[in-house]
Amino acid sequence: MDDDSVPAYIPIPLAGVPIQPPPDAGMPNGERPPAGGTPLAANATATTSTFPPPPSAPPVRKLIPTTTGLSTNVSDLVLSSLLPANLPKLPSTHPPGRARELTSQREGLGLNVMSNNFRRFVTKVGPIFWLQDRVEEVLFWQKPTWTWAWILTWTFICFQPRVLLFLPTAILLVLYTWLQERKHPVPSLFGVTLTPTPAGSMRVGGDDNPNSYSVSTAPDSDGTPVVPPKEAESSVDYFMNIQAIQNLMGLIADMFDAVTPYLTLIAGKDTSPTSFPLKPTTVVLALIPPTLIVPLTPGWAIKYLLLPMGIAPPLLFHPNFMAAIEAAPRSKRVLEARAMAEEAVMTDVLSDDLARRPISRVEVWENERLDPTAVSKTPLPPGSWSVRFLRAGERAAWVKVRQADSAWAAEEVGDEGPNMVLSLHDHWNFVPGEDWRVEVCGLWSDVGTDADGWAYSDDGWQHPSPSPKDDGTRRVTRRRRWWRRVYRDDREV
Repeated sequence: MDDDSVPAYIPIPLAGVPIQPPPDAGMPNGERPPAGGTPLAANATATTSTFPPPPSAPPVRKLIPTTTGLSTNVSDLVLSSLLPANLPKLPSTHPPGRARELTSQREGLGLNVMSNNFRRFVTKVGPIFWLQDRVEEVLFWQKPTWTWAWILTWTFICFQPRVLLFLPTAILLVLYTWLQERKHPVPSLFGVTLTPTPAGSMRVGGDDNPNSYSVSTAPDSDGTPVVPPKEAESSVDYFMNIQAIQNLMGLIADMFDAVTPYLTLIAGKDTSPTSFPLKPTTVVLALIPPTLIVPLTPGWAIKYLLLPMGIAPPLLFHPNFMAAIEAAPRSKRVLEARAMAEEAVMTDVLSDDLARRPISRVEVWENERLDPTAVSKTPLPPGSWSVRFLRAGERAAWVKVRQADSAWAAEEVGDEGPNMVLSLHDHWNFVPGEDWRVEVCGLWSDVGTDADGWAYSDDGWQHPSPSPKDDGTRRVTRRRRWWRRVYRDDREV
């Protein structure tokens, strides 16, 4: 070769020299694509290299870049944003002669350990989400055949519980058969045969996909895609598992937010004016009968108690019943039953002398208007509904509800506004220990209310609706009713 054909040496700045990864067994001569996905020349040497390569460089081998480096960067970026800047120093050593530390405290908190464990967890958590998808398919009737199969299987198990002893062995048989089938594919029952992947190649698209194809992974085949099998098979699954983890975190948070109000309600600590006034004593009295009766249930009746536990969930989540189930909590009969139960629970905690006296209610209206600048916004920003936006000359923020049998005192002044006079008829007093509550049942409204007791209407306080946006029309006014119990003192009469 002539010396003139050798390109002049071009010095590369130290910051621009790429760090070569360790040799990879799956690539010839230890070659592998760099982190950025730029192909390496097949015949490049360490002594004569140019950056960038000249146009007359030999054709390079076509490589399919993997997502391992990208997935690693994504994991590190997510975890580094969750950890504080200054991590506390936690002991990670296990002194001899003491009991084993808890698994949650076995290793100290650190980004490297967390990133490594997170990546390992993402690659291994796939079967859990596979099982979750299958359960949801059965529960929500996405595959009716499997749902009916579950109902029949559960019914058979309830009446023949000994078949549960076969469950561990059945699981092992299914796993063993599945692993063997992956190693040695066999024709299916429907006559579809998948050609085994030959040595030195891999299948792109999965064995279950009829449009999948095989590509060569031989190191000496120029111009053919070269994909490390493990990385190619785990790249899509890796990001699918991250997506499933993301959705599972949101699902758990939503479930916790939905259950927390009921747990607070059972604990008797919720003082919200829209909550059910459940006392701890009532909860204990309600739990005593099943606690005593269930252990004393005869053996022949246990199967009938277990039967609805497996059949009821799929039936309740059937698409034909979902709309009715979602609307059931706001149906008129359910709301009437809740109003009666709320009244009974509040009366139960009163003293015997006070509970025997005539008890009534006094009520007030709360009126609000939507901020005119937020009418076209979706969703509405916090604070859009307020009494500050009420117009002059229309309904006041607070108005007394006067009826024929109302215990309000007959006053012409002080019936409206935030500083109205809360005076009662003679011999009537507010029940001690009780505060103002919202009538969340909304029995006063012909169209119903939302969960907080609001009924929405148009600009003229007409055409009420239980939703702030009905048929694409934004409601700009709303009102709800507050009530408080009063009693009559017969001794004063």
